[in-house]
Amino acid sequence: MTGAAAAGPVDLADPLLDTPSLIVDLEVLEANIRAMQEHADRVGMALRPHIKTHKSVRIARMQLAAGARGISVSKVGEAEVFRAAGIGDIYLVYPVVGEAKLRRLAPLVADGGITLATDSVEVAEGYSRLATQVGARLPVLLEVDSGMHRVGCPPDEVVAIGTAIARLPGLELQGISTHAGHTHDVIAEPEIAAIAREEVRVMADARAALERAGLPIAVVSAGSTITTPYLAAGDGITEARPGTYVLNDYRTLELFACTPAQLGASMLATVVSRGPGRAVIDAGNKTLTPTRTEQHGYGRLRNRPRSTFTRLSEEHGVLGLAPEDEDLRIGDRVEVLPIHVCAWMDLQREVFGMRGGQIVEVITIDAMRRSR
Repeated sequence: MTGAAAAGPVDLADPLLDTPSLIVDLEVLEANIRAMQEHADRVGMALRPHIKTHKSVRIARMQLAAGARGISVSKVGEAEVFRAAGIGDIYLVYPVVGEAKLRRLAPLVADGGITLATDSVEVAEGYSRLATQVGARLPVLLEVDSGMHRVGCPPDEVVAIGTAIARLPGLELQGISTHAGHTHDVIAEPEIAAIAREEVRVMADARAALERAGLPIAVVSAGSTITTPYLAAGDGITEARPGTYVLNDYRTLELFACTPAQLGASMLATVVSRGPGRAVIDAGNKTLTPTRTEQHGYGRLRNRPRSTFTRLSEEHGVLGLAPEDEDLRIGDRVEVLPIHVCAWMDLQREVFGMRGGQIVEVITIDAMRRSR
């Protein structure tokens, strides 16, 4: 398929395009990147998008070219990939624990450009030892819990923990960070707005407390795809880290963060079996993942909104067909729209870029399965 794409545009029905294949609409991708950057510029925040959604050097460079100040990554493995590609301004948002990971991190931080996250003195002590080993001063952000209760220090402990981190050799406490991921636990727009307001309040209070303690705070990093539209520099947020917005999925759609026209990815699949009221496609939970929502199940078919998944097994997706979709035959192709596109992308070595209804590009997912 790579050769076919290089030779010229390829139709979705071309037999050389095997299935299941993840299709990225390049026009939607470009528009989504542009819209989020324009929002950040308009409200005075820097944009540091999280690449955990796409894990692609090609797409990260598109975001940087549009105006992003840098990128965010989750794991050392992702940092290795994007640093090797020449991207120098990286925030590693996950606490790095253990000698194996710190050894891998050493060559990445030696010449600067990578900011580290911690919510504890214990993790920061590992960073301090690393700073001594590589002979560099390492920038650190203190992660604060703004309500998700996953990682992040309690707001009433920021001064004690921040002060201890600032005293460790080789570390520079540059600011604070948070992730209000608990927006996925609500369903109403006023509830999302309330979470965003609380995110702002917690970070403003944390910054004020640290600065009263003599610790200047230059960076206040927050904002997901869901909450970034509610944030601004006037709230004290200096940078936002949305990720899913580049492609979107039904989770962001349900939470008012995109429109149906901003869904930029689909899984092309082939009908491999038929029965009365039932069709089976060649995409199961190893492709579509087990992620589901109450409203949309495991995914929805483009242009066939009343047919739904009744079951997923490893390699089979079983569809309950609406009467109007009984025309599906073995060999026909359908497009599945994602519930959780980040998980989809992490399962792909490559995806296919579509423009004007034709495949025009193969995009490598450079950091796929980099979970350590």
